[in-house]
Amino acid sequence: MLIYVPLTDLQFLINQLIQIVLITIIPILAIRVSFKYKNISFLSPIVICFAVGIIVRNLGLLPINEDISGFYRDASILYALPLLLFSSDIKAWIKYSRQTIFSFGLAVFAAAFAVIVCSLIFTSQIDDIWIPGGMIGGIHTGGTPNLFAVGMALGAQDEVYTLSNSAQILWGGINLFFMLSIGQKVYTYFLRPFPHSAKQKESAQDEYLNYDMMSIRDIAISLMLVTIIVGLSIGISFLIFNKLEATLIVVFVTTISLICSFSQYIRTLKGPFEIGDYCLLMFGVAVGMMSDFRELIQAGGPYVLFIGMILLLTIMTQLLLSKLFRIDTDTFIITSTAAIYGPVFIPQVARVLKNKSIIVGGIAVSLIGLAIGNYIGIGLAYLIKFLISG
Repeated sequence: MLIYVPLTDLQFLINQLIQIVLITIIPILAIRVSFKYKNISFLSPIVICFAVGIIVRNLGLLPINEDISGFYRDASILYALPLLLFSSDIKAWIKYSRQTIFSFGLAVFAAAFAVIVCSLIFTSQIDDIWIPGGMIGGIHTGGTPNLFAVGMALGAQDEVYTLSNSAQILWGGINLFFMLSIGQKVYTYFLRPFPHSAKQKESAQDEYLNYDMMSIRDIAISLMLVTIIVGLSIGISFLIFNKLEATLIVVFVTTISLICSFSQYIRTLKGPFEIGDYCLLMFGVAVGMMSDFRELIQAGGPYVLFIGMILLLTIMTQLLLSKLFRIDTDTFIITSTAAIYGPVFIPQVARVLKNKSIIVGGIAVSLIGLAIGNYIGIGLAYLIKFLISG
């Protein structure tokens, strides 16, 4: 017996299937392209994934189902955070480079300062500014994943996600282009150069991702552990609040993942970090598909100014503090990258700086930012809310 499916419904299902395939497959293709063209700065996997998602959405190449993109956005964050944090060796990071950690602390302070000042300035232009303020505080501490994790925790509306993310991609792209082109030369006018004697030769520990060493068994164990952590977080949320309380879920997932990282067995599993990175790439495609610049042009003027001012004030404050505390140019750039863009951009920027010795420290502090960004973003949001209402 034949089942008749209306053409419109069939086309709708085909579009959904294509969208799912794109979000899943583009990261794999992006990784292959970046490996093939290593010398081209802008061809990093995350840039390709964001770019493809943005192009598909804004050129109307495919009708985007927001529910599908939203599901991949949220699910990839909840899985990427633990998978990336499992490999965190906090004690080793502190021992490895105190100056890098101190410089990252300056970047976090600069971001918090900029978010608070700009939120107070734009209070009358943006409704409930404490929510996007907290989201930007999160992204300027650990990268784009924190924007959505904090937004999820604060109950942000889809419009706030779209406008905040689109404006952040706009200004973040401009800043990234600057850093990958003339940033090092410009910042050297203000900061001392990186000591050449401290540069290390390439070694195995400088590898950011190692796909050849992945273990299917270890990946299965880590995915099972993440599923337990996420499921337990959701269960506790229902037990305490009788509903999905996003703040509790995000904080609980982050905290338990960091606790798990103290186990040497979990920390040395082969593959979780690479799979977590893959989840971030899927996240990039999904978020790109939700970045509607047409909507930003029509209704996002205040967001463009608000987020642009935060980024500018953050960089200027960190630059001033770095000058005061004699931070070198390369350390300033790599910690700024770690704070604003997260771990996926560290190797790309280090390659442009021609300084591979800063990769390990950069990834280390970026993972710290990924972990603490949720706490800082949520905390900043409620602090801003208190300052405005008080």
